[in-house]
Amino acid sequence: MSASAQQSFWQAAFDGLQEAVWLVDTGTRTIIFANQRAAQLVGLPRAALAGAPVERLAATPEDHCFWSESAEGLARGIHSMSSVLRDDGQLVPVERKVVPFHTEGPDKLLLVSMVDCSARQAVERDLETLLAELRATLDSAADGVLVCGLHGEVRAFNQRLVQIWGMPQDLLLQRNDDQVHAFLASRVRHPAVYRARLEAIAADEQGQSQDVIELHGGQLIERRSVPQWIHGGVTGRVYSFRDITLEVQAQTALRLAARVFESSPYPIFIADDQHRLTRLNPACEQLFGRTSQSLQGYDVVDVLGLGAARQFMEGVHTEWQHGGLWKGELWLPREDDSGCAIHLSWVVLRDKAGCTEQSIGFVRDLTQQHAAQKRIDELAYSDALTGLPNRLLLSQKVDAAIRAARPGGAGFAILFLDLDRFKVINDSLGHLFGDKVLQLVTERLQTCLRQTDMLCRIGGDEFAMYLHAGDTAGAEQVARRMLDVMRRPFTLDGMGFSIQCSIGVALYPQDGRSLDELIKQADTAMYRVKERGRGSFGFYQPQMNAHLLERMQMEHALRQALENQHMSVHYQPQVDMASGRIIGAEALLRWTDPELGTIGPGVFIPLAEETGYIVTLGAWVLEQAVQEAVRWKQAGTPIVVSVNVSALEMRQPDFIERLNRVLRENDLPAELLELELTESILLQDAQEAAQRLEVVAALGVTLAIDDFGTGYSSLAYLKNLPIHKLKVDQSFVRGLPDDEGDRAIVSAIVYLGRSLHLCVVAEGVETPAQRAALQQMQCDQYQGYLCSPALPASGFARLLAGQGSGAAVTSP
Repeated sequence: MSASAQQSFWQAAFDGLQEAVWLVDTGTRTIIFANQRAAQLVGLPRAALAGAPVERLAATPEDHCFWSESAEGLARGIHSMSSVLRDDGQLVPVERKVVPFHTEGPDKLLLVSMVDCSARQAVERDLETLLAELRATLDSAADGVLVCGLHGEVRAFNQRLVQIWGMPQDLLLQRNDDQVHAFLASRVRHPAVYRARLEAIAADEQGQSQDVIELHGGQLIERRSVPQWIHGGVTGRVYSFRDITLEVQAQTALRLAARVFESSPYPIFIADDQHRLTRLNPACEQLFGRTSQSLQGYDVVDVLGLGAARQFMEGVHTEWQHGGLWKGELWLPREDDSGCAIHLSWVVLRDKAGCTEQSIGFVRDLTQQHAAQKRIDELAYSDALTGLPNRLLLSQKVDAAIRAARPGGAGFAILFLDLDRFKVINDSLGHLFGDKVLQLVTERLQTCLRQTDMLCRIGGDEFAMYLHAGDTAGAEQVARRMLDVMRRPFTLDGMGFSIQCSIGVALYPQDGRSLDELIKQADTAMYRVKERGRGSFGFYQPQMNAHLLERMQMEHALRQALENQHMSVHYQPQVDMASGRIIGAEALLRWTDPELGTIGPGVFIPLAEETGYIVTLGAWVLEQAVQEAVRWKQAGTPIVVSVNVSALEMRQPDFIERLNRVLRENDLPAELLELELTESILLQDAQEAAQRLEVVAALGVTLAIDDFGTGYSSLAYLKNLPIHKLKVDQSFVRGLPDDEGDRAIVSAIVYLGRSLHLCVVAEGVETPAQRAALQQMQCDQYQGYLCSPALPASGFARLLAGQGSGAAVTSP
């Protein structure tokens, strides 16, 4: 067949098709034939397409990759969505299919068929836009909407449905229809009735329904359902949900008001559509001072004595239009001139057309409420316990003084006072006694102030004073006067006692320009007074904040020290006086910080006790000391390790359990552990402390009293508690052998210990003369630099090993 005959044959075969068709030479990748639809698709004459490279019209990377394939690759063909390039540069979306085309000749051809998808994609875009608009419409609906299939599968819902039912976000993300329906059922008060109703609705596919569902918590939901029709058949169901809780409550309230009208203790009146009174209940008659019959037909505005009636009713109608209720306070005049304040809630009732049918007024006599409010206002500015002004009134006073202040004029002073150790009174004598003490303190402090000054209670045992036009000299004079009156003994319930206080002073404007700043600075100054011994006063100085910052930095470093391995336990030998052998060691905590350097125990131990971190430190030291004692025992040199225990540690509920666990887990015999206690442990909560010490002693752990004689001692515990050892504080040892007072005290402690069969240990022994004096007094043991300072674990182990099996420790 000739080429022209072949072209005519292809035109006859392909020009009648709706698809665009190319015949492409596989070898040259050129178009050798294009039907009329293909020419229209790319906007070129058919003749212009003949001989054109197919890649010129290919517009996608996929097409370029395909047409670069080998002949074998092209023979496999392709079928996918693509685009072709029109002559005007626009891309036309097409569904493109390439297959081998067999002819009688030797040439290998490919048949490329393309369907123009422009119209279909435009329709799809329109559908997407329509769906988005429908979704927006659905989400903007006031009712909750749920669309389900015939078998309950969830097809769509809006956000209002989520809000009404309180559906959690994770449930929405799961898209699990069964869980959605289970959640809805779990929210209703009667799940069985709810499920039965759903089954009845599902059974009647073409029916419509309406019912009310009660949720947990009393929420009422009106549910409507209609079938969803498509092409004349039911394909699902649309549910709408409306929260009618408030509506039902309002209807119920109106019905109840009608039933209880006559018996209600609250005044109620009813007016017609012209706001003329028609009925008053007995309570309203009593309040108005007139009978219902005598007031019938009177305008409500006239009865209430409202002069500007028109303006008042305009406001009422405005509120009625918005919510059907006007409420407010009014003054009710009465015939006997004994008018009173009332609160009126005026509700409008409308007919179906929205016209006013009648109105109901609920009246409340505010006489007692106003009197109570007046009392509340008084209490709002005063402290209930002491009757002093509170911080709110002080703030107003200070704000007024700041507004009235003039540059270069007189300022004022703020004193912040805190009672020293007031907690002891509360804990020992009870809070009722403590409250009475605060009242006595208030009476004394008030005698120190002028009428232009103000004393207020901040809270607890803290007071603040405003000194009008107070300068440094005036503030100092008042502070000293307060300290003097507080030093005088108090007497309460036949008991005499003393209370001291600490006072901080801040001056306006140099120390602060608001009450909060001044109280903060005065509190800082007061805290510094307490640090220096309490019972005095001090003025705020800017460097005090730096001191507090240093303290905060140290506290932060302290809490990081264990984790960062900046702490270690050292051990100081305890030596038997008679044999000179090391028979024990006291575990002492040491802290070296890379930034702060070496911090002494006298600095960080009080900070740890104040912040409560001593519990964590104590537990760690106990663990380390017990493990070290186990190593000494395994090395053949078993000695007792002594660990200090604070009062806060001893009071921890799990202390006994933790102590027992440490011994058990490390397999240390209890007799190789000694706990050192301060006398304060025995004096605070003495009964509970005694019970705990008995349990500790029952474990086999020995108990020692540290720093004996330095605190307030009640010697009764020495005979009643399982104490094994007394430790003489180094302050008494330091003066030996020359100081007669120290000799007498130490001798008395040793004699007391021996009489009670207690071991006595002297601390801080530094010279042979001190050791000789103690030995002469028959002291049992000593520790101190004479033998050795506290050593790291490795150094102490060498010292202990050097002692040998029979040699005594030699002093330097």
